[in-house]
Amino acid sequence: MNEIPSSLFWWRLLQLVLAIPLLAILGQGLTWLLARGFGQPPEKNFFYRLLQVIASPAVKLSRFVTPKVIADAHMPLVALSLLAVAYLWVTLEIGNACTRAGLSIARCLGGS
Repeated sequence: MNEIPSSLFWWRLLQLVLAIPLLAILGQGLTWLLARGFGQPPEKNFFYRLLQVIASPAVKLSRFVTPKVIADAHMPLVALSLLAVAYLWVTLEIGNACTRAGLSIARCLGGS
């Protein structure tokens, strides 16, 4: 039982590290849609560029692990897909860690 708080800490930290670029890419896509809707080029939007900087490590990593056949323009979508799958996997692992410890997931995460 002593190891469950430690393992939950690391799983939740990994979940947070995955959530930051995941949400940045989603926000970048939404900002792109809004900027295009108002007739502004997204590259001139400050918030779009800020989200692009936040998401760039994940996009560069996805470029490294994918074949060169995939165009660079599609890399944010590839990164979004990889991050979403990884986030879901970590979430399921958190649930598995709780059930292996014999606790309900709500109780394990501090709920009632």
